[in-house]
Amino acid sequence: MRDVTTALYPSAEAEAPTSADDLMPSAEPPPRGASLLAAVVVLGILFLGGLILRFEPGQNALDSWGFITFPDVLHTAVLRVMTDLGLAPFTGGVALVAGISVWRRDRRRALACLAGPGLAVGLAELLKLVVGRTFHGALCWPSGTTAAVSAVVTVIVLVTRGRGRGAAVVIGSAVVTFETVALVAFRWHYLSDALGGIFVGVGSVLLVDAVFHRVRRLRRRRRSGAPALTV
Repeated sequence: MRDVTTALYPSAEAEAPTSADDLMPSAEPPPRGASLLAAVVVLGILFLGGLILRFEPGQNALDSWGFITFPDVLHTAVLRVMTDLGLAPFTGGVALVAGISVWRRDRRRALACLAGPGLAVGLAELLKLVVGRTFHGALCWPSGTTAAVSAVVTVIVLVTRGRGRGAAVVIGSAVVTFETVALVAFRWHYLSDALGGIFVGVGSVLLVDAVFHRVRRLRRRRRSGAPALTV
């Protein structure tokens, strides 16, 4: 005999779409707890660093090492171009293209491509006010430039699939490294400022992407919790 419960209430595993939200495509499984955990760890380290610099804002051993390792004579055309990568037209344009490229297969990730970098830049500016560290009279920690570049690099890594993701990680890491070297060599930031910006950029994008997908999964679970019919 056919199970009446199964006939009237399909298994939650089927999860038939009941709204336009469920019809939004997703090319890959939503991020598990590891993505959210990584974001929390990265941002936690960032806030701890900001707390330390709030009370000890001066040049530290890491910054001194950075100035020695990357002297101000490194004024090359390549490094000058690297500093321009943090400009809003460039980072915004790349984030927009990345979002469009993934829109059809994962709209939440596409939205994260735009919201993540925006959060990174906004958080960097807020932390500058809270921490109050200055370099040559200007608020400097964390670096908004490296925050923007790191956020966009993280976006590119997230939207890249297959073997291309490994290449995106390598190339993106090189770009962020050169950006950091340029900011220190030009004496625009302490090394710890640039590193703080990297944590802001990576953590913000991972957080937004993980939260967007987690909210979708929670909503689907609520809708699939239909009571069983007993006969």
